[in-house]
Amino acid sequence: MQFYENSNDLEYPILKVHEWVQEAQKESVALPHAMNIATINDNGKPSSRMVLLKRISQEGFVFFTDYEGGKGTQISNFSHVALNFWWAKTNKQIRIEGECSKVSEKENNEYFESRPRGSQISASVSLQSQEIESYDNLVKDSEELENKYLDKEIPRPKRWGGFLVKPSSIEFWIDQKNRLHKRELFTTDGSSWKKTLLSP
Repeated sequence: MQFYENSNDLEYPILKVHEWVQEAQKESVALPHAMNIATINDNGKPSSRMVLLKRISQEGFVFFTDYEGGKGTQISNFSHVALNFWWAKTNKQIRIEGECSKVSEKENNEYFESRPRGSQISASVSLQSQEIESYDNLVKDSEELENKYLDKEIPRPKRWGGFLVKPSSIEFWIDQKNRLHKRELFTTDGSSWKKTLLSP
C-alpha cells in the first residue's frame, strides 16, 4: 500500500487513517489494509464486501476492481460509498463515507503491470459477478490465456481499474474497557475538516 506525502492539517484525518493501518501492520494483523465497502444497488438496498486498500493520498483512498462487476456497476450508478476498517488486535475501527471517481488510465496501467501474473490472468478471464457455467471452465479459460501470453505482457482489460474514494466524513473509534468507547468524527466541506466527539 502506498501513501503519498506532503500532507498538511487539511488532510490530518486521512493521515491518521494511514497511521492506524500502519499500526495494525506492525501488530502483524493479517491483511491490515482490508476494508469493507458498502454500495447501493438499483433497488436502493445496501450491498457490502471486502476489498484491499491500495493507496492513500491527500485526495482519499484507492482500491481496484472490475468496473463492470457488481460493485463497479453500483458505484457507477450511485457514487456514494461507505468504508469500514476494524482490527481486533488494536481494538480500533474507522468508518469512512465519501464519493467515488475513477483513477487515471495511467495509474490503472501502472498498478496492473505491478500485479503478480496470476492476478493479471484472473482479472482478465473473470467477468466479476457474472454467472459462470462451471468453475472448471473458468480455470480452463485462465490456462488458455496464460498459454496465449506465455512470453508476452498481459494487457489490462479496459473494464478493470481503480476507484478513488474522496471522503466527506471519517470516524475513528477506540475500544475502552469501561465500555465508554472513544469516537472522533471528522467532517469536511471540501476545504477544511471539522472535528466533533460522539457519545458511544
